[in-house]
Amino acid sequence: MSSSLFQSELRTGQDVVNTRQRGRHIAHAMGFDAQDQVRIATAISEVARLAAAQGNGHVEFFLEESQPPSLLVRVRAPASTEGLVAGSSPQSPRPGLALAPAQRLMERVVVRREGEGWIVLELAQRLPRAVPPSAVLQSLQIELQRRSNASDELTRQNEDLVRILEELQSRKAEVDRLNRELEETNRGVVALYAELEEKAEALRRASDMKTRFISNISHELRTPISSVVNLSRLLLERLDGPLNPEQEKQVVFIRKSGEALQELIDDLLDLAKIESGRSEVLPTHFSVSELFGSLRGMLRPLRVNEGVSLVFEEPVGMPELRTDERKLSQILRNLVSNALKFTRHGEVRVSVAPGRRGTVVFSVHDTGVGIAPGDLERIFEEFVQVEGPHQQGVKGTGLGLPLSRRMAELLGGSLTVESHPGHGSTFRATVARDYTQQPGDEGEETPPPPLLEEDASRPRTVLIIEDDEVVRYLLQRMLAEPQLQFHEAESGPDGLRLAGQMKPSAIILDLSLPGMDGFDVLDALRRQRDTRDIPVIIHTSRSLTEQERGRLLPHTVGILSKSGLTRDVASELLHRALSGAIRRA
Repeated sequence: MSSSLFQSELRTGQDVVNTRQRGRHIAHAMGFDAQDQVRIATAISEVARLAAAQGNGHVEFFLEESQPPSLLVRVRAPASTEGLVAGSSPQSPRPGLALAPAQRLMERVVVRREGEGWIVLELAQRLPRAVPPSAVLQSLQIELQRRSNASDELTRQNEDLVRILEELQSRKAEVDRLNRELEETNRGVVALYAELEEKAEALRRASDMKTRFISNISHELRTPISSVVNLSRLLLERLDGPLNPEQEKQVVFIRKSGEALQELIDDLLDLAKIESGRSEVLPTHFSVSELFGSLRGMLRPLRVNEGVSLVFEEPVGMPELRTDERKLSQILRNLVSNALKFTRHGEVRVSVAPGRRGTVVFSVHDTGVGIAPGDLERIFEEFVQVEGPHQQGVKGTGLGLPLSRRMAELLGGSLTVESHPGHGSTFRATVARDYTQQPGDEGEETPPPPLLEEDASRPRTVLIIEDDEVVRYLLQRMLAEPQLQFHEAESGPDGLRLAGQMKPSAIILDLSLPGMDGFDVLDALRRQRDTRDIPVIIHTSRSLTEQERGRLLPHTVGILSKSGLTRDVASELLHRALSGAIRRA
């Protein structure tokens, strides 16, 4: 009497793996020890592999309850399968060469023909003890229906093969064959890893090229865009005469477009610096009240809808922060400006609270349109803007939120969002309260002394060393005063020659000069006795590293950025330089 335990088709390699797995599990349930389980599973695997070679085999497991009880495996395979049958007699076929491993591992291997074109193979092994109870057999049949992970079975198969090699030296030839198959698999895995590493390296190179491209292009665009913005400001200040209403409208459009492009370039450059690991954190001590005060005045004009109020909650009991105030301010500006864009009525509320493990959490809550759950992570991708009717009339580049999240992570924290459509959004920027990765605080700058009245009427010469004609013109128009005389040099050598001849009261020096750059010019000025005491102002569009700033600041009056340059800032720095020249005179 035989009881069927499990049956399955044999069509693919996965079917063979599953058959081996279930064969071992059945052997374990029947009471076979670990070595016999491996022997039975290996024999079943070999026969199943042969039956599945042509894609239409079948396997079934039985419990023979005759005396003695046995585990019987019946495999049905096409008669054309090579190596299954030996001899030419159709009435009494014998197991072929391919079944030799199974014959060594199982007590009984029988081959018979069935119908037209089919071979049935029976493999049997006596049970080591009595037949399990019927409840155990029913549970086993249910469990056999579950599929197992093929990779786990392959790992266990490797361990089994190693143990067989150690325990059964007499079957060395069989184990060697299995090892060769495993070596082929390993070679494929090694080749796959090599291909993956090659693709990863290509991605790294592409990322580096993108970062360098953005950085270089942004730097090259900064100077002309800054010139456009500053020239438009000069026109609006009417230094060269009045504008009619239509001209003023056109110049305002030019200035707004230039400022938008300048903001995009700055964001791209900041992203490139963070991705390349060159963005530096410059920690200073400041209070949250001071930060909120400056943000309040800066952001109030940005309100798009009159029915929206901007509220900064008073930070009560918050300790002083030590982090990069400029980067933190940029994060909050981006969050608040986004909230104001997408809030038609209600309020935008900014608050702060202590966080966990030495952090502070800044929250920006709005009563705006909200964000769908599927878009909560997309908004932090570069150049992504969520489509919808709320986007009408709202402009943006899609860089503000990705840049803010990168900056928050750079400051030792994170940027998260909670939102529901129609119920507003809450952005939370977490930063370290005391950023200590780079020691050293920036001291407060001493305000420049006023220009001495007794010398203010004396003409003062200012030498501008700059290769861009537009920038030279812009500086002269922006800094024009009756007592100032300007001279120009287009290159470093010309600038050094004029400085030695004229002994100017101050020098405005560009860093990105052709041939001899601004660093070399500054070094040459400081080496010569006649020019070493001339005050120098650096005027550049470059994003300077901390090392470059440390090299420049001890030998200069200050650094003017071409991006966002204003007349007040430039005049204040020039007057400081001239005051120093007067005192030395």
